[in-house]
Amino acid sequence: MKGGIKNMNKKLMVFGILGLFTMGLVVAGYYAIFSTTFTVSSPITIDGGEQDLGETHSGGIIEGDSVIISNEASSERIISFTETSECDVETSYAMNVDMNKKNSEWIIIPDTTVILSYVTVGDEFKYKVDTELVDYVVVYYPDLDGNPGSWNIGNAQLIGDTNTEWTSSSIIELPVETDWNDKAKLWLIPKVDWEAKSWNPTEWYFENNLVTYGNDVTIDAESSITVTPLYEVAIGETGECTVTTEVA
Repeated sequence: MKGGIKNMNKKLMVFGILGLFTMGLVVAGYYAIFSTTFTVSSPITIDGGEQDLGETHSGGIIEGDSVIISNEASSERIISFTETSECDVETSYAMNVDMNKKNSEWIIIPDTTVILSYVTVGDEFKYKVDTELVDYVVVYYPDLDGNPGSWNIGNAQLIGDTNTEWTSSSIIELPVETDWNDKAKLWLIPKVDWEAKSWNPTEWYFENNLVTYGNDVTIDAESSITVTPLYEVAIGETGECTVTTEVA
């Protein structure tokens, strides 16, 4: 009987040791491990960020130097602008779009380029046209019926006359939510065509790229945009003024 108990104790001890050894293999066992180290950098870079505009006067719009903002990522990025300043100054950001006459096949007619500058981010939509177009107006044409091939000037919104100086407009956003395009179409058309709601495209200028106006800007993958900061200094402001813009 005692011999049987001893043998049983030996077996239990062996099983216990084997069990502990097996548990150790399960808990700590693996085939291999590896580790990876990498550095994450911002895909957004800026060229032309340091500017000194010298002496100017309050009460008007001051154009800064153009800034190139690049997106090196393989996907689009949405950026926003945040300004800080001790001065009483309103800052907005403008872009340019080439406008051209086009033939019946919608091909650009050479030597018809007019540059329309417009605020893409700011508290108020402003624009200007680089060429004196007598009796022309700027209009926004949204595709509201989902058929870009159709045309109804009754859908258009008047932005204003084609002024050569920065001009404010009552436009709230571009494009509107009901526009089937992800960006907005801007046209330069004779004022008589606007008033008569007539189609006379041989005398019209059409955008080569769609535009936006809102709180942020989308930069396509591996591409860049050029923006011009605009500073509207309050009347009565004097002294040195520094505006710092964060792009995020």
